[in-house]
Amino acid sequence: MRWPEATFGAPRFTIVLAVVVGLAGCGHRPAQQTSSNGPQRIVALTVGAVDSLALLGELGRVVAVEADCFVPGTESMVKIRNDDHAGPSKALNVEAVLALSPDLVIAKESLRSALGGRGVRIQWVSNKSGLETIVPFLRELGQELGVPEHAETVIAAMQAKIDRIRQRVAGQPPVKVYYEAGGMGRTAGSGTVIDDMLRLAGGTNIAGDLALANPILTAEAIVAANPDVIVLSPWCDPPSEIGKRPGWDRIRAVQSGRVFQIPERDRKVQYPSPSCVDGCEAMLVPWLHPGLAAPTQGEGR
Repeated sequence: MRWPEATFGAPRFTIVLAVVVGLAGCGHRPAQQTSSNGPQRIVALTVGAVDSLALLGELGRVVAVEADCFVPGTESMVKIRNDDHAGPSKALNVEAVLALSPDLVIAKESLRSALGGRGVRIQWVSNKSGLETIVPFLRELGQELGVPEHAETVIAAMQAKIDRIRQRVAGQPPVKVYYEAGGMGRTAGSGTVIDDMLRLAGGTNIAGDLALANPILTAEAIVAANPDVIVLSPWCDPPSEIGKRPGWDRIRAVQSGRVFQIPERDRKVQYPSPSCVDGCEAMLVPWLHPGLAAPTQGEGR
């Protein structure tokens, strides 16, 4: 089974050691009670995979994660820099990865040329992701790790949240949304996690008809689309700067002050794991529908 996840850039990365900045298992994650079944030295090179492992209570099996991983409990793990995001990077130090003696590597297909044929068991995941891929991945991961019942519990909780969101936004007028991924015009097309989350929240992604995972729109096209809401990734210009772009002061979202930025600590809404649904409910729903406040902690959270 291959689990899609969006990617940027070429398959290059370097390995670095993490600094211990906090206690493992902090935040909302449960204490890790790792099963003795299946792989015990996992190198997980996608944030979505790491978050899924944490939700299954199996983060203790992981020996290394990608450098941008923000999942609580990974602070003291070996960090591997991969070129999933724009910016400079160095070539993969394959020997450093092999030195970790992993019995399973979870990596995107874009890294096949670097990691393939090295005698290491690898679960390849595609370079594009969507909401529909999360359940089959969790089920296979649960079977692989010997915790299928726990996987079903996580899946049921996620589905309950999806159903609740759909009920909450039912009957709301559609909201046209421009999502900016990391630079003016850089956005997300159909079949991506953020596109699915915008749709789940009752939005219409202005790039949702584009088959590319990471299309680039012109400024003229964005102004012409006249979105009701603009959602910015953590790495974009701040909301206060968006209206200063030429012509953008004519966009409804700017005129109404509905330009929002995803906090870096909450960027889980962009990654394919059950946590993306949490981010949708907590941020996107109230951003798109101001009359629908985020649910309280006791409301099925």
